[in-house]
Amino acid sequence: MTNFIGFAGRHATHKAITHEAHRRGWLNLRLGFALLRDRRVSLLTKLASLASGVVLTAILVAIEFPLEGLIGLLLPFLGLAFDFVFDGLEIVVLPLLVSAIVIRWLAPKNVVASLLG
Repeated sequence: MTNFIGFAGRHATHKAITHEAHRRGWLNLRLGFALLRDRRVSLLTKLASLASGVVLTAILVAIEFPLEGLIGLLLPFLGLAFDFVFDGLEIVVLPLLVSAIVIRWLAPKNVVASLLG
């Protein structure tokens, strides 16, 4: 029963967040990656958005560190293997996703408007 409640709660939360994000338009990753590739957006703006992603990832890794250490002690080899895989993905993918979301507010408004319309 606990697994079902956890699954249903995650599903409902995901559905609500996704609906709100798409309704308000702040989770437009296609626009964010287009802005990261666009030459009209300055390199400094792209680096600022990437830096925000790196900072957020560093905070998340720091918060996860005690739990990962405990899992590493309880499951020595399996925990270490999963830790390397998930942290590696997290360190590469999360800054890119966050920068794709943040760059919409850092890029010039005329460039954003031209890509949206």
